[in-house]
This record gives sequence, C-alpha cells and structure tokens, in this order.
Amino acid sequence: MASLRTLVRTPFVVSRRWLSTGGAATQAKAGEGSGEAVPERKNKGRVAAKVPARLELKEGKRYLWCACGYSKNQPFCDGTHIWRRWSLKIKQTPVFFKAPATKTYALCTCKQTNKPPYCDGAHRRKEVQEAVIE
Repeated sequence: MASLRTLVRTPFVVSRRWLSTGGAATQAKAGEGSGEAVPERKNKGRVAAKVPARLELKEGKRYLWCACGYSKNQPFCDGTHIWRRWSLKIKQTPVFFKAPATKTYALCTCKQTNKPPYCDGAHRRKEVQEAVIE
C-alpha cells in the first residue's frame, strides 16, 4: 500500500488549518465506543456505496478516510477533494485516524455516519438506499 504522503498530497495550508481546529483525529475519536450521544454531522459527502467496507486495519497505523465520497479508492482518500474541489463544489476534507487495535472494522462508505470513519448504520436509512450512485 502506498504511504500516506504519496496517497494524498495535501497543501500545507489545509494541514495547518486541520491542526488549528482540533484536526480530524478529534472527529474520529468522538463517540467511538463511549456510549455518548454524537451530534449530527452537517455537510456530509455524497453516497459512494450503500454498504460499509469491512477491512482489517493494523494497530497504530494512520489512515485517511474519504469524507467527500468522490475518491476512487473508497473508503480511503485519493486527493479528489483537492484537485476537483471547484468543479464539484466539494467542501468535505478527509479524516485522519489510527486504528486502536488490529482487527476488522466496518468503515462507512455512504458518508452519512455521525461517527466518522466508522459505520453507525446510517446506510440503512431510506434516503441513503434511494440515493443514486454515480
């Protein structure tokens, strides 16, 4: 698998902005296994698939989950949000996260989850099932 640096060449300005706002790592930890109510995420990406991707992730390894839904490498980011931002009007940015343990995880591909990058069953909702996948 390609390294994170070659996978996405994020401009420094975008990286610095993510770090100054708490970063995507904070989003990935929110509500994961805590039993707390997770606030509704606004500005969700387009539906890339209607079922989660079940993948084995390695403990401590950093991953970059696609939040916009336009990546050709779902559920991971390939940089489409950077290069096609203006033509597609993409406002979402990817979520960096580390797998807490080596095991199989269900990563959201419908992009409607409130616990990114993990699936919370949002793909079962009627509006997601009726969505047209391009």
